[in-house]
Amino acid sequence: MTIKRKFAVLCFILPCALARAGTHESVPPPAPAIGDSWTYQYTDVWKGAKGNVNRIEVAAIDEAGVHVDIRRAASGALLSTQLFSPEMNPIDRGSMHFAPSFARYAFPLAPGKEWSSDVTGNNPKQGKNWRYHIKGKVLDWEKVRVPAGEFDALKIVVEATYSAEDAFTKNGSGQLTETVWFVPEINNFVKLDYRDTDWQGRLYNRDSWELTTYVRKQ
Repeated sequence: MTIKRKFAVLCFILPCALARAGTHESVPPPAPAIGDSWTYQYTDVWKGAKGNVNRIEVAAIDEAGVHVDIRRAASGALLSTQLFSPEMNPIDRGSMHFAPSFARYAFPLAPGKEWSSDVTGNNPKQGKNWRYHIKGKVLDWEKVRVPAGEFDALKIVVEATYSAEDAFTKNGSGQLTETVWFVPEINNFVKLDYRDTDWQGRLYNRDSWELTTYVRKQ
């Protein structure tokens, strides 16, 4: 290959590489719209058993955040209503209320970004409260394949240690880890792996959710 030919090839490759890098420099906050929906297949990884397929639908957006309906994908039956922050961080999960939101994301996102947050969790039905110390980090872009297709996603790891407000309730303490694959184009994750250990470090929950279909109105 001649010097001119090598230069021409480099000039062709470099702009393409820069263009791809430019699209991945920083991810702004999501912009969900009423009518957006994401359908996920739940799997109990520990038992190796697939569970329900549920659809999350954006029902309303106001100053409180993003209100969603959780429905059975097959029947459309309403299971619960939940509330997320504008950044799609959980606030009210029905059985658990977080204040402030559970910091799954901290936009803008880019590889290497880290954040931490202290929140409280309240379960009104059980009359219990927990304190969470959350640490999140964006690892890198990664291709991930789920039933809905193949996506370029930001891989994010969120670790949270938690303890019951009653310091003597040992079984109310532990650590959870979420590994999330967030895709900007759909305003949500396409895959989420969840692990939970008790105060002795023993694993007692391991679950996953994978996107099967989605609808984006905007």
